[in-house]
Amino acid sequence: MELFEKYFPLLNALETQSVTSQRQLSEQSGISLGHVNFLLKKLSEKGLVKIKDFQKNPHKSGYLYLLTPKGLEAKSQLAVRFVKSRLREYNHLRDALTKKLTSIEKWSPVRIIFVGPPMVKDFVDSVIKEKRLKLILVGHYNNWKDLKKIDPESFDIALLFDGNSEGLKKISDNLNIPEKKLTVLW
Repeated sequence: MELFEKYFPLLNALETQSVTSQRQLSEQSGISLGHVNFLLKKLSEKGLVKIKDFQKNPHKSGYLYLLTPKGLEAKSQLAVRFVKSRLREYNHLRDALTKKLTSIEKWSPVRIIFVGPPMVKDFVDSVIKEKRLKLILVGHYNNWKDLKKIDPESFDIALLFDGNSEGLKKISDNLNIPEKKLTVLW
């Protein structure tokens, strides 16, 4: 059985937690109960997990699931693949964001209001600083409807994270902000 990145939470939970039921393991790993059962059988067959039965002990019920040394090694290798994969995703997103922000920079001068999650706003801000773009992040709002609280002349572009199913035209009409001052991040 080839180990895939999606199994990392299961192996991680096995290493870091004292797990006595598959339900508990499912909750801790975020993997469905049926899939946990399937994976535990496969991992046990491969010698990566040891399952101890505590049914015979009157003070305990269920099983104890433990990673074997071979399982710890496999988890370590999987962790490396997992981290590399996430770094590739991060770099891809950073490159796409850089491309978008660079295209906005050409509209200079550019004072940006970011509309979306704070975590993404921080990402946008870090790319602006890292790439030394001539953009100024002058504000942040979680929802496009909050843009009605500010003077449209206080910013050049509202950068919308979610692409807005309502559409830029509708936002423009609702907020009386010129559509050319609205753009989507992705």
